[in-house]
Amino acid sequence: MRLIDRGRVVWGVPLYSRDPAIHDEIVGKVGAHMQLLENLAFMCRLGAQIELRTVLMRPNAHGLPQLARFIASTLPFIRTWAVMQMENIGFGRMNWKTLFYDSSEGFDIVGRSIDLVRSRGIDAWLYNFPLCTVPGAYRDLAPATISDWKRAYREECDGCSLKARCGGFFEWHPANHGYSNLGAIQ
Repeated sequence: MRLIDRGRVVWGVPLYSRDPAIHDEIVGKVGAHMQLLENLAFMCRLGAQIELRTVLMRPNAHGLPQLARFIASTLPFIRTWAVMQMENIGFGRMNWKTLFYDSSEGFDIVGRSIDLVRSRGIDAWLYNFPLCTVPGAYRDLAPATISDWKRAYREECDGCSLKARCGGFFEWHPANHGYSNLGAIQ
């Protein structure tokens, strides 16, 4: 039997909300939040490297600061917290109009949450966020995380000074609904 090298393996674990009812609704399973917390405690005891992943959606966006406080106070052993913009595929596509949270208009709640966990020494990142939807002070936290075969750029991206380091959009991101505040950065 081969043991896992805990220093090299990072476990990506989804945690959508501090509120168990919201988390359970998003994942579609009653009791999932409680089971997840039990599993996180077990992983902590094993010394596992954990990257918490929170997909930003309308149902959980306004609770993001509470989740950040919970992570900072109860889960300080995690390695990273990744706040992820939603992908328009599968369940996301079927429910896009009710789930998509436009961070280009409401980034303040994301910024405050990121600031809180970073102030406690936890790395925080923004995955799948086009750079023009992120205020300048947070752009270094938004690496190009969309795989090149999934990535596309829009007409608004032409002439953008940050295009070379921007992750762009998922190829299937709808042009007719989504971000309301886009544009090339000069």
